[in-house]
Amino acid sequence: MNNKVENISVEQEQDESARGTAVVEKFVIRLPMGLRDQIRQLSEHNRRSMNSEIIMVLENHIRHQLVQQMTEANSDGNYSAGMRQPEADLGRVLENLPLEKKAALLELLG
Repeated sequence: MNNKVENISVEQEQDESARGTAVVEKFVIRLPMGLRDQIRQLSEHNRRSMNSEIIMVLENHIRHQLVQQMTEANSDGNYSAGMRQPEADLGRVLENLPLEKKAALLELLG
């Protein structure tokens, strides 16, 4: 097994409309050998930068995790992303969320 890793720098730009400036967070990530080339090929295929491709993959994964958590929180298993639920069903889903998730949601809703 090859334990060599490649270091790449990942930048994320976030639009801050209040200030009209972009905020960039940078960090270095170690990748197994060959993964960088796979990301490069995928980004070229999708006509995106490697940075944009990595961000898209991470955002899609996080979104998938949130949908999965909402599905698990819905006791009858009828939750489906993109489907509107009656207010009573939504209330039940929210009631079943763990306390830390409720607090995070309330903070987001501000």
